[in-house]
Amino acid sequence: MNPDALRLLRWLRRAQPPRGALLRALLSGFVATAASVGLLVGAVALLVVSSTRPGLGAVAGVLIIIELLAFLRSPIRFAERLSSHRLGFSAVTRWRHWLVATIGLWNFAKWRSYAAGDLLERSLRDTDELQDLWLRCVIPVTAAALTAALGDLIIGLLPPHGEWWAYAGLLALLQVLGLVGLLSNFGPLMGADRALRTVRGSYVATLVELSAVTPELALLDRLEFAQQRSDEARHALARAERHLRQRRRASSGIAVAVTVAAVSVLVIHHPSSSPVWTVVVALLALATFDALNTVRGALDTAVAVSGAAERLEALEVATSGRSAHWAGGDTTVRCSHVTMSEEGRILLDDVSFELHPGQRLAITGPSGTGKSTLLRALAGLDPVDTGEVRIGTTRIEDIAEEQLRRHLAYVPAEPGLFRGFAHDVVALGRAGTRDAASDLGALGIDVERATKWEELSRGERERVGVVRSLVTSPQVLLLDEPTSGLGREETEAVLALIESSGASVVVATHDALVMSWCDRVLELREGALRAL
Repeated sequence: MNPDALRLLRWLRRAQPPRGALLRALLSGFVATAASVGLLVGAVALLVVSSTRPGLGAVAGVLIIIELLAFLRSPIRFAERLSSHRLGFSAVTRWRHWLVATIGLWNFAKWRSYAAGDLLERSLRDTDELQDLWLRCVIPVTAAALTAALGDLIIGLLPPHGEWWAYAGLLALLQVLGLVGLLSNFGPLMGADRALRTVRGSYVATLVELSAVTPELALLDRLEFAQQRSDEARHALARAERHLRQRRRASSGIAVAVTVAAVSVLVIHHPSSSPVWTVVVALLALATFDALNTVRGALDTAVAVSGAAERLEALEVATSGRSAHWAGGDTTVRCSHVTMSEEGRILLDDVSFELHPGQRLAITGPSGTGKSTLLRALAGLDPVDTGEVRIGTTRIEDIAEEQLRRHLAYVPAEPGLFRGFAHDVVALGRAGTRDAASDLGALGIDVERATKWEELSRGERERVGVVRSLVTSPQVLLLDEPTSGLGREETEAVLALIESSGASVVVATHDALVMSWCDRVLELREGALRAL
């Protein structure tokens, strides 16, 4: 199967819609589509019947059915739209759960590679686009297919003596051939759309580049160079757009060709029958165009949202199974022969040490030597090049993520804090084991449940970050310059609060007061650790 189609199928399976909501949406779509076709066929058939059998009695039954369909069509359509959008909303909810769970497993290096753009906003837009897979692909195509099959069955069953079964089979064959033709054009459509997206990105990049250099080119009297680059990019974009339009016209031609073939066969050869059945069969054959056109529109929608599916799937990273439990007894942090590099520069070279439960270790050294990198490795946020980090006897990358984050907390040098109520910012939806308001008060920050934070100083953010890390009473605490923006009294308050937690502490710092508070001090210089 086409890999692009497989990707879209993965996203449909990832939605895991409730079975009841899915069945309601499919049934509503089928009933609404069948009602529309039935209203068209019935109205024209009524005209034929009334012209051959004058009198209200002859057409009363058909007239009642048509009136009911006309009256119920709007409520049926409304129910179909409502159930479809409920299904789409359920899918978007599932996809956003997947998004949060996926990017939550990223390491620091991958996060930094996306730092230039608003990842969250773009990804949320992509999940919104993907709901069209349900709203404009699965539900309409299923409804159109069921309606076409019902029409073929009616052609074979309703006329007397089974005279139309041969034509019903031929019409079904033509419909299947039309469907195969549309599906065979999906791959070329995807290729044309992907090429257009690539060319469009190059076009935008060229415009940005030219906007920066055109003033200098004008001073050098070389504006023709800028014009040439602009024309090349514009012509490439026009060619890509033209190619995609041609592929779409090919899809539109398939629906027309199949419908013309179905009507032509009916005109050339059909059983002798009453005018009513001939008209009914002709209208159902014409409805083939609407069914195939629905499939064509669904494929266009699938192509349009494929870019969103590709971008979201690019966020996924390969993860090993993390199912090991946190070491309940032995929580010794063991860093063994760890080597890490960044952009060809070795930051940690064969680093080893142990931190026993309840101990406090300070890591100092010149800025930029890799202290923060070491803390992220200890937190399991960045992979090491060689060596390993263990908690007790368990490798940190094997510990279940939920347990690791509950028992081990990392506070970066610049804690990221959300705006909103103080309690929500600190708790982050976790079931805490400490009184966060009391801890904040101990650090000189008085809050109530209704207190809202809009802007905080650096020192306040650092203190809130420490309190936030203690909410679940972690057994290991990793702190990156937690007192760099604090005075002596504030620093002492932070250290007293951390000490009250009883956690093992690794702190990267230049603060002499913090180093004197620790049991050991190691200096990181030129990739190696040495005791001070």
